[in-house]
Amino acid sequence: MNCAEANQIDLVDYLYSLGYQSQKIRGNDYWYLSPLREEKEASFKVNRNKNVWYDHGLGKGGNIVEFTVQFFNCNVSEALQKISSFHPQKIALHSLKREALFTQQNFLSNSFDGNEGGIKILGAKQPIKDFFLCRYLKKRRIHESVANKYCSEISFELNQNL
Repeated sequence: MNCAEANQIDLVDYLYSLGYQSQKIRGNDYWYLSPLREEKEASFKVNRNKNVWYDHGLGKGGNIVEFTVQFFNCNVSEALQKISSFHPQKIALHSLKREALFTQQNFLSNSFDGNEGGIKILGAKQPIKDFFLCRYLKKRRIHESVANKYCSEISFELNQNL
């Protein structure tokens, strides 16, 4: 993958794949809590039409490659490798089905038999090792021992019948 190909990837979907969801949407502008620093008010903007970002707190912005370089603190070659592992088809499908789940107000039930609420549980494991889950726990200052006592890393798939 080269820079031109990488910059065709939708930045909103890419941020979602990294675990970030917009706090508000105004026209084509998607506002986030900055993935590059700690903040309480969303000041990280993505213009979906132009497919560019700007972090008002840092005074920096750019395209998806420049974001990935900043986010992972890596060079352009490493950023392109990270971006190339992104699968937009899975994100788009997941977003549509997730929207249907919330619209119908179907949530995971206490039963783990598989199909309640449109979600099929594939497995649960401890300790939590997933990069994004660990980053989330660290960001929320939840100690690893506490998380592993009360939480599990769940693998699931959405019911195809929604």
